[in-house]
Amino acid sequence: MERLLNLEELGRRLATTDVLIMQLIKRRMELAEQVGKFKRQKDEPIFRAEIEDRRIQTIRDWATEHGLNPHFAELILYALINESCKLQMIQLQQEKLEGEVQSEDEWYLQLKRNLLTLTERWCATYDSDYESSFFATKAYLAFERKLLEVEVGKLQDHSCMLDLGCATGSVSFTLERFFERVVGLDISQHMQSWANNIAEQRGVQDRVSFECADLEDGIPLPDGSVSFVAMTLGTGGDVRDIRKVIDETVRVLKPGGRCFFSFYNREALVYRWEFLPWEIGLAATVNTHRDSLDVHSRSTEKKDEVIPIFARAYTREEVTDLFRRSGLAVSLQTYPAVSAILPHELCSQLEVQEAVLAIDAGLVDSSMGAYIIVIGEKPI
Repeated sequence: MERLLNLEELGRRLATTDVLIMQLIKRRMELAEQVGKFKRQKDEPIFRAEIEDRRIQTIRDWATEHGLNPHFAELILYALINESCKLQMIQLQQEKLEGEVQSEDEWYLQLKRNLLTLTERWCATYDSDYESSFFATKAYLAFERKLLEVEVGKLQDHSCMLDLGCATGSVSFTLERFFERVVGLDISQHMQSWANNIAEQRGVQDRVSFECADLEDGIPLPDGSVSFVAMTLGTGGDVRDIRKVIDETVRVLKPGGRCFFSFYNREALVYRWEFLPWEIGLAATVNTHRDSLDVHSRSTEKKDEVIPIFARAYTREEVTDLFRRSGLAVSLQTYPAVSAILPHELCSQLEVQEAVLAIDAGLVDSSMGAYIIVIGEKPI
């Protein structure tokens, strides 16, 4: 006999389904934007009656076959097509106002400006947004922190830690108890100021300090002065000239010092899939076609925006090659794999979370995780 669900449980399931439907519609609008760009490049009309009619007929046939009212299905799809065309018209107007297409260098500078805009807006809520908003990102941060503490525990020297791309200093404050001194570097003045304020509130400003620095200009510390270097949450992929940062890391590390780098993984399941029609459990995903990270952010009008900043995803082989000439002894892991491709809403139940994380823990030696973690040691 079939078990009847109560209204409260049915209501929760309806709410989850409603959100997933809206996510699918949002993804369709993102696809419509890409279609619009292609149409303008090929000088195609925005509305193509024959193609749209075929699409509507296909959805009517599908609805009939699956017991859904075909008129209702047609109405929904027609509304989506109408909204897509409207969106593409807005894009066309914006492109005419913006003028010429950007070069790669201009695009990179724009992404760098976007990063500063994002950090100014986000510094007060950065940690809470990443820690709580997306299941897979939260899982990655927890995994990363455990590994960091394991690596710090292997050090013989605990005089100085360097946190590269430190943001608001979350990693620095997690590990500062292990070191005599901690220095954090970040390109954002807003992030750096926020982190220094936290250090003062905690009364550790004499040992923990943060400076504004563009890592592409080098690391402003003496040779052989650092015990441990951390570059977390994919930040290794956020720097265009990461080879220089690796060389600088080797320079400032003491013999026997260790480093921890994190990169976005081009071979991850989430990127092998190429396209997923739902919102996944990561707070940010790499656009592998344009070397940008699409970051979810709230504007001052409380609207959800996606702001692109520079980011490059690497394969395991490419990351290995980056460190080959460094002289460091390195090992690689990737994480998380499965949780990064699932809809965020489906991971709300504790039993599901535990099962998915157990699968991901078994895949760390594969190439399927969303992040590549590199652990290195400088020879004595």
